[in-house]
Amino acid sequence: MTERIVKAVASPHVDILGHCTGRKVKGSGAGLREIRARSDYDTQLVFDACFAYGTAVEINCRPERQDPPPELLDQALDAGCLISIDTDAHSPGHLEFLSYGCDKAVAHGISADRIVNTWSADDLLAWTSARRAA
Repeated sequence: MTERIVKAVASPHVDILGHCTGRKVKGSGAGLREIRARSDYDTQLVFDACFAYGTAVEINCRPERQDPPPELLDQALDAGCLISIDTDAHSPGHLEFLSYGCDKAVAHGISADRIVNTWSADDLLAWTSARRAA
């Protein structure tokens, strides 16, 4: 799995590594009652690749995901990765999950300049354009 994820984050068409563990820590709503263990891969190699290729790592705000777990978020930060905070909203009511991701970012001391969705539209477009040109 490590090789597949590294290949994905190396693609100029992938800006953000989302659902980095694929885990579900608790159920919520119809059809989401299962708990799923995290995927097994070399996270250090993947986060190093994210840094090398300029691919951000997602903080997924859904309560049943809590992805990445704290130790992996610290690992991504130590690797120098950019971060994206994503509600993973499937309906308008899920947008309120954003506060979970923001709280996690604050708890881990992540500055706004490392969070791609705090950037201006011009800066965000420049980042994605530069990645595609590389």
